[in-house]
Amino acid sequence: MKVVFCHGLEGSPQGRKARALRAAGLDLLAPDFTGMNLAARVATLLPELAAHDGCVLVGSSYGGLTALCGAILHARAGGHVHGLVLCAPALIVHEPPADALDLAPPCPTIAIHGRHDELIPVAAVEAWAAAHPRVRLDVVDDAHVLAHSLDRIVAATRELLAG
Repeated sequence: MKVVFCHGLEGSPQGRKARALRAAGLDLLAPDFTGMNLAARVATLLPELAAHDGCVLVGSSYGGLTALCGAILHARAGGHVHGLVLCAPALIVHEPPADALDLAPPCPTIAIHGRHDELIPVAAVEAWAAAHPRVRLDVVDDAHVLAHSLDRIVAATRELLAG
């Protein structure tokens, strides 16, 4: 099963998380969203989801919000995402299309968020996770970039691939 990775605002398709997922032997596709706003990212992601229907989608920060919006819109179009791993998702960003969507994940979701995240308050992700029964929140002893949680991200991705 394909894993599609959405990097963050300052990340890249060759960044630390993408490298960790590849090093774990996962079949990874990582589109390049460099310089794109959320709407352009989601528009770029949707054809990839159509081509890899049933994938596990992993997103980091702004890429986490991209992944969540993409999964919702893909499901609305009749597609299927097998699972979502959202790493420090930027749920506090209110711009199209996120501002017009109910951000309820359409599939099993594991959110991994650092207790010491300096950009996205953990309380915002805790409130979102509490409102959505398909979300399991793992709060880790880490900061926003989750540099010390790469093994946890890989493990969550493998768990959803197996589920």
